[in-house]
Amino acid sequence: MSHVVWLDGALVPPDRAALPITDPGVRWGDGLFETMRATQGRVPLLERHLARLKASIEALGLAPTPSGTDVRAAVAAVLGEIGGDPHRVRVTVTSRPTLLVEATPYAQDPRPGVTVISLTGAWWPGAEIREHKTLSFAGHRLAHRRAVAAGADHALLLDDAGHLGEADSANVFIVADATLLTAPVEGILGGVTREVVLETAGAEGIPTCVRHIPEAGWRTCDEMFLTSGLAGVTPVLAVDGAPVGDGVPGPITGRLRDALAHAGDGA
Repeated sequence: MSHVVWLDGALVPPDRAALPITDPGVRWGDGLFETMRATQGRVPLLERHLARLKASIEALGLAPTPSGTDVRAAVAAVLGEIGGDPHRVRVTVTSRPTLLVEATPYAQDPRPGVTVISLTGAWWPGAEIREHKTLSFAGHRLAHRRAVAAGADHALLLDDAGHLGEADSANVFIVADATLLTAPVEGILGGVTREVVLETAGAEGIPTCVRHIPEAGWRTCDEMFLTSGLAGVTPVLAVDGAPVGDGVPGPITGRLRDALAHAGDGA
């Protein structure tokens, strides 16, 4: 099947899946979602995604919401319909309570890397709501459209001073002087794959540092890559038209990408 949908207790045809206008997710964008990659009929990082979902539900006071048991059962039902090919799996919950699980085919981008533009003033370190994957995603979608309009693949979100935050749909890492750096979770999403990359870097003996990164630091970095639950590790080849390092995926990026892929955690 090309599109499998589970909504509120049962598999339904995609063209018949609907929510009432009174659903908080429809009316206010008040809900949460998780996007994951399924391979070989399973989601390798499902429990990490569900832990983040639960933490956000508690932090935002959403109630009532579907239980973790309900979500696992719905994901399992959807996975049973899709076979072993890679799929994008999205879980959406609201306090109606709504439980929506979707799966669509996913093909990894065959290109060696992506290009990005920078958007100053698009990251607010004090915006705690942006530390949760809410349905209110308009700001990130706008940033992505601006990137595409400029001929790039993604946008880097910067604070007013030019410090590096996250991307429009991913976390961002740089490599400088053989050290892996990323921004702290302050007004950005604490990505599941971000956590795995930091853990993997530690296991690989790669020095890491979580801190605010000024523009002078990321503009001159040796490597840069994005991380997401769907694409895993994605090298960034150029920022604002200027090459990152030598303009090709760097050795630490490749090392981490391979380590996650071999561990089955690039999903």
